[in-house]
Formats: sequence, C-alpha cells, structure tokens
Amino acid sequence: MGRRKRNLKKLSSASQKIGENKISEELNSDEKEETKQKEENSFILEDTIDVYQRVRLPLVHSMYDRSPDDSDEEEDIVVLNFSPRFVFVSNLCLICMERSEEACESCGLVSYCSIQHKKQGWPKHRELCKVLTEVCTNGGGFSFLPDLTADDYRIYRLKLIEIVEHRLGRLLDPWEKEILLYPRICCSCRYFSKTLRYCPACGIELFCENHDDKHEEWCRDFQVFRRVLFMQHRNGNVDPEIPDTFQTTPLYLPNNFDLLMTQLYSRSTYYCNMDCYTYCSLSHISTIPLTTLYSMQISCQDWKTIDTFVIHVIGAEFQFECINLHVWEKFFLHLLPNLKHLRLMFIGPELRLPAVPLDLLTAVKICSACKSINRRVNVSFYPEKFYHNFCHSKQFIKPHLICLFNPGLYRETGFEGKDTWPETIKEFCKIKVPVCVTSYTKHEIPREMTRIKSIIDVETILEPERNPFASIKPDRNFVSDDTVPLIYKNYYLAIIRGKS
Repeated sequence: MGRRKRNLKKLSSASQKIGENKISEELNSDEKEETKQKEENSFILEDTIDVYQRVRLPLVHSMYDRSPDDSDEEEDIVVLNFSPRFVFVSNLCLICMERSEEACESCGLVSYCSIQHKKQGWPKHRELCKVLTEVCTNGGGFSFLPDLTADDYRIYRLKLIEIVEHRLGRLLDPWEKEILLYPRICCSCRYFSKTLRYCPACGIELFCENHDDKHEEWCRDFQVFRRVLFMQHRNGNVDPEIPDTFQTTPLYLPNNFDLLMTQLYSRSTYYCNMDCYTYCSLSHISTIPLTTLYSMQISCQDWKTIDTFVIHVIGAEFQFECINLHVWEKFFLHLLPNLKHLRLMFIGPELRLPAVPLDLLTAVKICSACKSINRRVNVSFYPEKFYHNFCHSKQFIKPHLICLFNPGLYRETGFEGKDTWPETIKEFCKIKVPVCVTSYTKHEIPREMTRIKSIIDVETILEPERNPFASIKPDRNFVSDDTVPLIYKNYYLAIIRGKS
C-alpha cells in the first residue's frame, strides 16, 4: 500500500471523532501540499545520482572550508573517532586491498597481489598459515563443504574457528575469523581450489568453471562493497557533510533517499561529485534519524505541530545508534520548525559507553539559530539494562515513538544465550505507542512480526516494506548468506502498536 493511501486510511478512522467536514478540508489541504511536493520531487529526481554511478568517482572533499575559529562559541563537545578495522576479502591483497589472482601457496586461503607484498605480509601470516594449512587444506577441513546444508555450513565454519583458535592458543582477530567465515571457495558449489576464477566486474566472488549463474543479481552491489573497502583502507573513516537546511514549514519526507538528499543539498557540486564511499557513509550516518523521522510521519498524526518528542531506542549499541548525535538536529530540528525539544533515550544490555565523562558524551552541539530560541536535543544512556526493567525504573519517561533497529527478535538465543525478548516485547506493547522495527533483509522482517504477534496482540500501522532510508553501505551476511550475500542496516521496516 502506498504511503499516500496509508495517511488517508489513518485520517478516515479519525473522522468519527472530529467530523467528516473537517477531515474533508484536511484531506484537500494535504492533497494540495503533497501534490505540489510530488511535482517538485519528480523534477528533481531526474538529476539524482545513485550509488552505482559513483563507484569510479575519486574521494570527494568537504564543501566547507572551516577554520579553527568557525565555531560560534567555545563548547566542550567530545568527538569520537573510531578507526575502521581491516576487513578481509579472500581475493583482495592482504596488504593493499587490490585484486589478486595469486593465493598463498601453502594454505590457499589468503591473497597477495605481488611477491613484494607477500614478503611484507608473511611475518604476520606465518603462524596462522601453518594452522590453516593443517586444519583446512592438508587436513581436509574444506573437502566437506559442498556436502553441507546452508545451516550446517554456518555451524561448521564457527567450529573451524574454535579449532584454529585452540591450536594457536589465542583468539583470532576479527579479520582472521573472516578467512574462515568467508573462505576462498566457489560461491556456488563451495568447492575449494587455489585456482578459482574471480568475477572480472566486482573482483570479489570466486567461481568454478560454469558456476557464476547466481552472481549477476549481486554483482553491482559487490562492486560497491569492494570500492568502499578499498577507499576505507586508503583513507580511513570519512566524515560526510550533513545537509544543513532550515525549513519554514515541516518537510514531508519523499520515499527516496537520493531525492531527499538532492533537495537538501540544493544541487550542490559537493553532492553531485560525491564518491560511493562518502555517499555510503552519508546514508549509514543518516539511516537512524531518517528512519525514525519517516516512522514518525507515518504513525504520529501531530508530527507537524508537536513541540516535544521523546524517542526510546531499544537494544542500542553505541557504535551504531549512539554516535553522530549531531545529525539528529539537522534532520529533526531543522526540518520540523515547530519541534523545540527532542529527547533521545538509548537503552540496551549490550550498550557499552566509552571512558568519557557522561556530561560530555551526552552533549549535542546545537547551532546558534536553534540556541537562540532554546531548541535542544537531550540524550541519555541506560547501558547494560533490559528495556522491561528500565520501564519500571525512576528514569522512565513515556515515549512518543519506540525504535528497534535490526533487533533480531526472532532469535531465541539472544543476549548471553538467553531469550529475554518476550518480556521486552510485552513491555513496549503495553505502552501503546508506535513501535518501529527494522531488519537487515527482506526475509527477516516477517519473522520479527511473527515473533511479536505470537507474544501479544498488536495492530499494524505499516506493513513490512523496503525502507527508503536504509543504509546503502553493504556488509557481508553470515546469518543467511546462502540467499542474501550482502546486507544493509535498516533495509526493511514495519511499524506496530500494542492494542488496548
């Protein structure tokens, strides 16, 4: 069902309370406003550039030349900079991330693009190479892979990690685990060989002879994935400039990330020339606040006029939901002129805060224009706490919207192997406010809804749909890699509410 129809349905149900005539006037007004916006959007859409068109663009530079004195006043704001870790890909050189046709002569599981890089990487690889050769190559550990089911294959890879760690006498680094999680095998039949051929377009997926029939659907996404990894390896994290546009009237989000960015950047050369790594990072930083704003506009009738809005983020993890807090001001206070106070409350048993004074960690830099009229974003963290316990604490404030980003509600081996979701599901449904739930894949979101509905009775505000504000930054998928090799944060979205 289209978003326009959902809003009509919502207003129709309200007509019993406020009268048919008033509803008719509101619909006519909304229709005129949305028609005007759609006409403008259709014109702008012709100029949008998607991520695939940006793959070959060089790294873009900031559109602002800031000097150290550019800030309006001295503020104690903590800047958290997490360096990206090395990501292993079996067909990319361990040193430079360039394509490599040559596998390690011993283990056959890692690659180097040249003899020079092999010599450079050998001291670091030597110890692990010996164990990988014993367990996976000479030991026949990879000879069983073609005969395993998809689920058994996942379990087997985790078991191999345990075996290798036991023989090494230490835990593997994340990139070392990826050697076994995403091994150098045919992506179709799981045949292991040192002489597999790689896709000439993406340079990532490997094949036996005549075994590339399933790859075409994902090839362009793998091209983006490879380019992002290469630029990340060369340049570290990038810090995209967030569009900073003040709206005089509440901005109704279009159903398209590219379209929204084109509108907000006002056709700037910075956005037009943005490379795919910066572009993916922009979507990654923006997906949490934009998905929240999109959900707010669908599920909260007074989103245009409300002056205080409280959001609970359940199951929060610091490095995903809790950094780049300044982006919330840009996408909420600047796009909703009537909103004066945004309150963000992050709760989760896996929420771990860095060793920074709490008052600095929760400080969100606000522009001078918002300060002048006392607009603010308040942030609070409730680490290592289950939501169903938080709801009965003194810190609880009733939210207007609850968000669960990629929670994995359907998994019964949750936090520390215990299934704590049923209690949390009951609790957030009791509050009877809209609840936004996202998933990494199309296949997960129905399972999330089934889990919720098996525990408590709910109404569906938004049936599962592709989230227009999902992250465009790809990552590999281990949980269901047999059907979906790459995943995207907040890829699918649904909104529910507990019934009375």
